[in-house]
Amino acid sequence: RMPKNLSLFGAYLQSVGKRIQKGFKRAQITRVLPPKTIGKPPSASSQMALWGGDDYNNYTRKTYSGKWTRRHITPTSYRKDFQSDALNTTVHNVRVTGSALYGMDDAGGFDNYIMRTPPEELRSATGEKMREVMYFYMRNPGVKAWGLPWKVFLRKRDRKDPAYARYAHEAKKEKSGFATAKQHARFSPYYLPTQALLHPARQEFMEGSVQPQLNLWWREGPALEAAFRRRLSEAKSF
Repeated sequence: RMPKNLSLFGAYLQSVGKRIQKGFKRAQITRVLPPKTIGKPPSASSQMALWGGDDYNNYTRKTYSGKWTRRHITPTSYRKDFQSDALNTTVHNVRVTGSALYGMDDAGGFDNYIMRTPPEELRSATGEKMREVMYFYMRNPGVKAWGLPWKVFLRKRDRKDPAYARYAHEAKKEKSGFATAKQHARFSPYYLPTQALLHPARQEFMEGSVQPQLNLWWREGPALEAAFRRRLSEAKSF
């Protein structure tokens, strides 16, 4: 009898008898190999995360009738926050797989995994950028003491001039705060409408009644009025 051989599935079993075909399983499935063992280049999604040896993969299911089906496998990833002493910050919302988490346990932590894992095993552009910033902080401890997000020095041009990179980051942060406050000012419970909408329609006072005088102290000057309106738009107590 013909011995069982996994390489003899599919069309090779069509020309043999039914008796030999019964010795094989109804469907033979190819073995799933890790992507890096077969020289498969990393996917674009893995470059923005820490997937370690995991990546998109596929396997083929083929019957002896000649039909075959390819199944795609998506790696199981999790979103984690990591406290990094080398980056002097918390790296939020990093997509990692089980392979990367086991690698961190073997290396002794997140920082050791990023700094000591070779590129062919790390397989992540994000990890390589983190490693460059870690080495930059080792050479410049004063810049590390600023406590800025690690992505501020992600680019090489920002590491050449860290003072300007810090200024650009703080300026963008301040501008974003002003834009957010302006966007949500109209929803503030202390929102003061414009001059055109300041006096809504209301019933007039009766003839002969004493009309109270309003103390519009914030109209004493344009600077005081602008500061008062800005304070009200922030919805802060006085």
